[in-house]
Amino acid sequence: MLTFLKAIGTSAPIHAALAARGYSREHHQQGWGLLHAVSGYQDKAVPLEDHSVRDAIKQIDDWDEDGFQVIAASLRHRYPEQAANLLNGLGPSTGAAAVLGVKQLLTRLDAMENGTDREATRVKDQAAIALLSQRGIDTNERQRLRALIELAESAPDVSLSDASAISRAEAAYVKGLTSLRAWFEERAGIARVAIKRRDYLIRLGLAKRRPLSRDESEAKATG
Repeated sequence: MLTFLKAIGTSAPIHAALAARGYSREHHQQGWGLLHAVSGYQDKAVPLEDHSVRDAIKQIDDWDEDGFQVIAASLRHRYPEQAANLLNGLGPSTGAAAVLGVKQLLTRLDAMENGTDREATRVKDQAAIALLSQRGIDTNERQRLRALIELAESAPDVSLSDASAISRAEAAYVKGLTSLRAWFEERAGIARVAIKRRDYLIRLGLAKRRPLSRDESEAKATG
């Protein structure tokens, strides 16, 4: 179909021959419309994929293994109670699980630093926070991670299409293909009557080039 329409649109003799048999501009546009309908063509620009959410998830995923290791190594022996409080049930993960894990870790760090229900351990809590800050998990880093988490969680929910919608889409696609084939067979049949030159039929996709004879092949090879 694409070959057929392209030949008509780019060859004046082919177009003229078909026009003499009733082929009009409207028929040409109809053909392109049918082809577009089954090929996913859109006449408006498709927005480029936004990679920011994916990149944010990757950055968090890359951070969590080293981050949890720094916390464990720094606090396990110096401040075991604080280490247990921060790391209980948490650890390196991947993808969305990493986002959830780091988010929970940040919540626990905030509570340890500013919580009012930890008066008995406040001195050690503050010392643990200070040590982690010295080792890279400071206020700025935690803010950076929070911003990444907010971005990672900003992707809209994508719900699966229901079965009836899928069925309707498939039925519409089959109907489009049927209409496309009917259009092509009708116009191709007329083209074979209106056009006798073999090179034009080849250009329309309605004939194939004859294979060269042995003598012709040898002559072509020798130049």
